[in-house]
Amino acid sequence: MSTPKRLDKLICASPAVLLGVLAVLMGWRVIYHNAPHLWTPGFICAGLAALLLLTAEFASGRLHRLQRVFSILVINTAIVFGLAEVVCRVAKVDFNVILGLKEKNEGFPIFFRLPDQPVGDVFFTRTGSASWTGKPLTVMLQNHRSNDNPYHDEKEITITYDKDGFRNPDDLKDWDVAITGDSFTESGYLPEEALFTSQLGRMLGKRVKNLGVSDTGNFSQASYLRAFGLAPSCRTAVLAFFEGNDLSDNIDEMRELNKFRASGERPCREIGRESSLLKTIYRFARDFRKMNFHQRSYANATYMAGGKEIPITIADAPPAPDMMSPDQKNALQAALETWVRTCRENSMEPLLLYIPCKRRVFHGHLKQGQDYLEPEWLLNDLPAFVTREATTLGIRCIDSTPALSELAAKGVLTFNTIYDTHLNKEGHRVVAEVLAEALSSGKPAQSAISSRSR
Repeated sequence: MSTPKRLDKLICASPAVLLGVLAVLMGWRVIYHNAPHLWTPGFICAGLAALLLLTAEFASGRLHRLQRVFSILVINTAIVFGLAEVVCRVAKVDFNVILGLKEKNEGFPIFFRLPDQPVGDVFFTRTGSASWTGKPLTVMLQNHRSNDNPYHDEKEITITYDKDGFRNPDDLKDWDVAITGDSFTESGYLPEEALFTSQLGRMLGKRVKNLGVSDTGNFSQASYLRAFGLAPSCRTAVLAFFEGNDLSDNIDEMRELNKFRASGERPCREIGRESSLLKTIYRFARDFRKMNFHQRSYANATYMAGGKEIPITIADAPPAPDMMSPDQKNALQAALETWVRTCRENSMEPLLLYIPCKRRVFHGHLKQGQDYLEPEWLLNDLPAFVTREATTLGIRCIDSTPALSELAAKGVLTFNTIYDTHLNKEGHRVVAEVLAEALSSGKPAQSAISSRSR
């Protein structure tokens, strides 16, 4: 018995309806959840939906039969996955446990994990009173299936965090200087005594509190100062600004703050129960291209030092001021204003320590290799721009770029080489010296002082 014509058209049009709904959902995610990467697949789904509707209405013969078979297959697949979704939710299946996400996350050194303990309005710190023992950089490369071996002489160390989730001794009750920052300040691949904050304390004979947390911007860091940086003796607060990602991190954090103020909704980073089969499949498909199934090298350049070629990884490419987006400039301005306000409300002098990226420091001593990111990048005056913006607000600025660049010209490595883009022990020493000189003299430090003996 033949299918009635109206029902036949409805069957053929059903995939178009599903694609249309999917396109609408993607558009909603783009507009209300800041997911611009969904624009292209959303338009593709909308275009395919329109095409399928046209063929359902006007196609005939073999093309119509093929679309009918395809439509029935889509309907059956949707029914199967729909039933499976309901069963998984009712049974409270936890796909995060099945996939071992928590165990995989804990397999990384603490430093390379996303901070997940809520603090303030929309910010996060690390879990307090935690420790990890091993070789952080070696494990990091192993987990990313690297066949590079630049850290073969890395020693096993124990990285500890205080009760608030920062890298300070447990008996630190009062301090003279508080330094906030991101991964460059936390540096959870070095022993505590090698951090520039610890070295600064020894150089000045003062107590320094480290408030560094990876994957944070300047809004988070101002929040840390307010929540964890106040002390009877503390009258100096330093914001360690990293040019590689603070501009983009500030945009993300300002967006989350605005969202929280409008809706009261704050982000969550806990690995909770995930009973949705469809969400699990979507996330797997989304992250599939990021997965490494084969070992590979992460070296994409060589650093020319003393006639030797040292394989390194270059990643960050900070924009020139005239290439910054309005969002980057607005977020930077708002973050610096928040920093100044936080310091002044708590009777602290606001300072900014400018930390350059590896690309800037090694500029003029690099040979590009395969997969070299943004090969047309040119040296720019972003440090001077950020310094002007901060100085206008009454922030004293300290630029570590000249000192690090001077050592680079002499063939001295101040950054980790492969995959990781942070300062090594020597880099921390240089930053500590620059900061110590500025704090001792009371003047901005922008001249290289790395000629001191190492």
